[in-house]
Amino acid sequence: MKAELEAGASYVIAEAREAGNVGIYRGTGEVREGLVQEILTQIPQQKIIWEAPQKAQQLYFLELIDCNVNLGNIAPSEIISLEAMRIGLRGDTFHLYLNKENA
Repeated sequence: MKAELEAGASYVIAEAREAGNVGIYRGTGEVREGLVQEILTQIPQQKIIWEAPQKAQQLYFLELIDCNVNLGNIAPSEIISLEAMRIGLRGDTFHLYLNKENA
């Protein structure tokens, strides 16, 4: 990723494939949190596109980074659902926006 950015790339992709079970994920789809943390120590988060085809993976990055995290490999039929999660209009992320100004 560093080499790609140094070569002039605007963004780099953290790979997951369509099923979300390789690269930054285990075969079960679980996030390889240690790998994600290592990437974040080396690469600015705003330069990374995290492939997150599964809802749980999307939620992980929304909670870890913020609602403006760069997510990729989202099925077209899931875009509205993801955007609702981003702004707290779903039960999974509603708690992220409660009393945010008091936090």
